[in-house]
Amino acid sequence: MSGWVQLFRIAVLQFGVVTRAQALSVGISHSTFTLRVRREQWVELHPGVYVVPGMQITWLTHVSAALLAVDEQGMVTGDAALHLHGVTQIAPARPTIVVPHAKRAPRVGGVQIVRSRTLVEEDRTTVQRLACAAPARAFLDAAGVHDQSALRGMLIDARQRRVVEPATVIVRIAQLSPRAPGRNRLLRAALEVDEVGADSALTHEVQRRLLASGLQPDAHPVTVHVGHGRRLHPDITFRTSSVCIECDSLAHHGSQRAIDLDHRKDQAYGEARWKCLRIGWRRLDHDWEGFVATVRRALDEWPKVVAALGR
Repeated sequence: MSGWVQLFRIAVLQFGVVTRAQALSVGISHSTFTLRVRREQWVELHPGVYVVPGMQITWLTHVSAALLAVDEQGMVTGDAALHLHGVTQIAPARPTIVVPHAKRAPRVGGVQIVRSRTLVEEDRTTVQRLACAAPARAFLDAAGVHDQSALRGMLIDARQRRVVEPATVIVRIAQLSPRAPGRNRLLRAALEVDEVGADSALTHEVQRRLLASGLQPDAHPVTVHVGHGRRLHPDITFRTSSVCIECDSLAHHGSQRAIDLDHRKDQAYGEARWKCLRIGWRRLDHDWEGFVATVRRALDEWPKVVAALGR
């Protein structure tokens, strides 16, 4: 296998980029590599890091190039790592790379380099062949640039996507200095999400307000068996009263199919002798007290209805 074939295979694994050092490592001489780079006008993203002609340049290409330009001990962290883990949908324009504090990493254009004294082996993982901070570590490095509300939303998304549990983030936070940027904001957000246990921003807010109103929904919603092996998974439940709450997002009723599905689910809840209440953002913002009254009434009256049906 020729050196060029080996180099191009490396480029495929690295999202289209290679380094001069990698070319030398597969037996291509310095002068031969330089000549081809000039003749074919290879794009140099960072000193010594090139895009192989014909390769598509994507966000992952830029991240891979940044890692190659920094050092093998560096890894993507913060918002860029959370995006790689699937927590956030929008990739940051400027990736952040963290390196051990003892390492003098070079300056890399368009990349934020962070030196840290608190890196541990458990902080490092690999996502899409890229050296990446584990989710808990990524949250630590993102905390300095987000407010508590944003961190709370991302933690909810991370748990819903089974990326990381808030409790894991809390444990990692405990290893940091209290003066670490954003540490206390992240801790408050993680403790709140862990306590409430919701799997969406709307569900989280509804459950938080229920608790503040003196109501005690189940810490973990129970599954409702509706017969024929079917099960429903309500957002919030009051097991002892057979009352549940479905939290409908802004886009929930965007189609007739969604409305029909809700009707079928509500009928199934009724056949299973559960009372289902629904709430969306609009009622949360404009009629919360009315909704709380509805919940209290259901918790008081529905068990009596179920008892009467059972006689």
